[in-house]
Amino acid sequence: MRFGYYFFYCPSFAYFAIGMKRGFALLFFFFCIRLMAGNGSGLSPKAFFDRDSVKIGEKIRLSVYLDYPSSFKILFPDTNYDFQPFEILKRDFFPTRTRNSISRDCVVYELSPFLPDPVQKIQIPIFQFPDQDSLSWYSNEATVHIRPVLNGPLPEKPVFETALSPVPVARSINYPYIIIGASVLILLVLVINFFFDRPIQKFIYLFLEARRHKAYLAQFEKISSRLENALTVESVENLLVTWKKYLQKVDEHPYTSFTSREIFQVLPDKVLRDALMEMDRWIYGGLDMKDWRANIQYLKDISVQFYQKKREAIKNGKFE
Repeated sequence: MRFGYYFFYCPSFAYFAIGMKRGFALLFFFFCIRLMAGNGSGLSPKAFFDRDSVKIGEKIRLSVYLDYPSSFKILFPDTNYDFQPFEILKRDFFPTRTRNSISRDCVVYELSPFLPDPVQKIQIPIFQFPDQDSLSWYSNEATVHIRPVLNGPLPEKPVFETALSPVPVARSINYPYIIIGASVLILLVLVINFFFDRPIQKFIYLFLEARRHKAYLAQFEKISSRLENALTVESVENLLVTWKKYLQKVDEHPYTSFTSREIFQVLPDKVLRDALMEMDRWIYGGLDMKDWRANIQYLKDISVQFYQKKREAIKNGKFE
């Protein structure tokens, strides 16, 4: 007890307690100075609704503006801010206007109330960034009254009105299902094509070959009908070129650069050789052809034989 009594009345402890009080006072003083320096003279954002009442679910515009020194860094809330008790729909902001080192920013928020409270209020914070710190300045409370949808008390047994008329609904495309379905179909086609001797490739090649053969026959018949009207060297040469080009597409040999003798070496057909030689003598030597129609028909028969062989090769899996 004596030791405690002596410690309580020790002069050094008294000086220590007085120093602590002065330290706290000085610290509080500097805190107030810092707060006043950070806040400046204080910013006062203003907020107001465009009308004093609104129904639940209706749109209402909240205007917020702030006058501040142009050297301040100011930030208004964006659409990610929680605007309870309202729901944010969109935000419109206007360019900063500065006059005599005082700037004004204005932002208009489009809100919608969904709570049944008769009076709803909201305060909007404005953020200031002095140096590496941040401050929040709240606007005044903007107030709006909620107008009731129903006038008067509800009846004990309300009668609800039914609407039986159909309402058109816009059709939407389910793209994920379409992509999945197309992927499954493509995979199924590839599996079938791989395990069943490539039927899809055969079908495609046969179709292309038939279309090419049909186009060739149409051109060949057109030139042949022209020869019926006038048997000219130009028409006969054109017929031979058309015939050689088709054989070259169907077969692997360059028939367009072959002479009649070279063609006979590739195609050892005496009737074909005689027909080509007779046509050459008529073109280059001016000698008469015995039966030019029979020669042309035989060329056509040869091309049809090439087409049939090509189809058989495709059916056997040879696409080149």
